Amino acid sequence: MSQYPEPSSPSAALRTSVALLGALRLGFSGWAVARSRQVAAGVGVSDEQVDAAVPYVRALAARELALGVGALLAYRRGRPGTFWVASMAASEIFDAVVYELLAELGTLDRVRARRASLVALSSAVPEAATAVALARQP
Repeated sequence: MSQYPEPSSPSAALRTSVALLGALRLGFSGWAVARSRQVAAGVGVSDEQVDAAVPYVRALAARELALGVGALLAYRRGRPGTFWVASMAASEIFDAVVYELLAELGTLDRVRARRASLVALSSAVPEAATAVALARQP
């Protein structure tokens, strides 16, 4: 027997996933602000360009904050959160495309950018599936 209560229905599980995705976004936004240089280096920004990339990382953190707050507010207000979860998936797909384009242009290290793209896409797939499931709820 699990120590965690089981959701009483698929819709309850989906609602819970909205809150969890929102909380993850808030956590990531805080980490990205606190560790902007490491985030920039992690996606392939060269050591010489890391300082210049910090404002961009913080702008992405602001986006993550907005998505997290939106999802959590939807959850708290009893709304499905479909828009917020779909927006999360879209932002991840956008990030993956940007990483690949910047690597192609030589702005980002190709290997690190490819890893960052795969991480972004691995987040986008379940978020998109969750958004579809939320949209199909009665």
